[in-house]
Amino acid sequence: MLGRLIDQLLPTHVDEPSEARIIQNVRRLKPSLRDYSAESPWGNTLSLLKLGSLNIVNLETSVTTHPVPWPDKVFNYRMHPANISALKAAGITYVSLANNHTLDFSVEGLVETVDTLASNNIQFAGAGRSAAEAQQPAVVPLILWSRLESRTSNHTVDIFSASDHPRGWGSVPSFHLIDYTTQTKARLKNLITSHNAKSPSSLRIFSVHWGPNYAWQPSAEIRDMAHFLIDECGIDIVHGHSSHHVQGIERYGGKLIIYGCGDFVDDYALMPEYRNDLSAVWRVYVEEVDSAEEGEEKKGLKLRRLEIWPTRIKDFQVNLLETKDPDHEWVRKKITSLSQGNGMKGLQFLEKDGQLVVEL
Repeated sequence: MLGRLIDQLLPTHVDEPSEARIIQNVRRLKPSLRDYSAESPWGNTLSLLKLGSLNIVNLETSVTTHPVPWPDKVFNYRMHPANISALKAAGITYVSLANNHTLDFSVEGLVETVDTLASNNIQFAGAGRSAAEAQQPAVVPLILWSRLESRTSNHTVDIFSASDHPRGWGSVPSFHLIDYTTQTKARLKNLITSHNAKSPSSLRIFSVHWGPNYAWQPSAEIRDMAHFLIDECGIDIVHGHSSHHVQGIERYGGKLIIYGCGDFVDDYALMPEYRNDLSAVWRVYVEEVDSAEEGEEKKGLKLRRLEIWPTRIKDFQVNLLETKDPDHEWVRKKITSLSQGNGMKGLQFLEKDGQLVVEL
């Protein structure tokens, strides 16, 4: 969430006098924030992000100067379009717009958001200028380098996005709202399988904003939807978010479900019970494999492993945690215990490099 106070810290920002006054006081107390730049929100995670071939996030703010907020909403977030530079500084390839803040400044704000992303070559799905743009996946190129064979290979990744709230935004055709009914499942299956039949990809991701804030375990209907997306729709990675804190993961049929990846960077108040300031960089490795499709030999992608690098948000910045930090241990234990409820046993923890490793 790069809006509100994070936006105000950056040199160019939207005109919000009440937020500007807060930042003036913050800068007096914390002189280090006077030099806040497009790289600042990402802290020392930047070195890790720059190694990624494909970086995806849920962008929990609108990107607009449009002044009219969505009516009767408690929190309305926006960042100045100039601060798209923060996403570019982190090498963000794709953002999900299916969440409960993308329409915070009305449909006009959403249109400016997607226009800004498109003009900066950042791909998106989940909301857009039309229903088709919202529901269709972003088709993202992925170039892999093989050290053994000294060659590169070209692949594509389909990324779909949807949200199960706010229900009131169902009246906006260009917002991809879902529920857990059989009708919605049938529509999703048709959407995903039809697209893959017309334009096969090497990997399929479903990025989904689901469930309530502050709930450790996903509901039965969420788990059922995750399994459905893999079993019936051919999804390889379910990228879940919304809870504001980490939830468990599940290795299901050789595929990966992240039920709640937690808040990565924002200006939110701390909820001590849920430690919404603690999260992670979730890094997935893939490997190239031979696969026959319609009688034709071709190269596909297989999930190899997941690495979870614990992080903490402090002073409007996210940083990787050192293994000796007690919060690092908290993240490890919490993700491990929550994942065991999903049948995940024996998660390996590498003390040397500081990440939790899951072989897929």
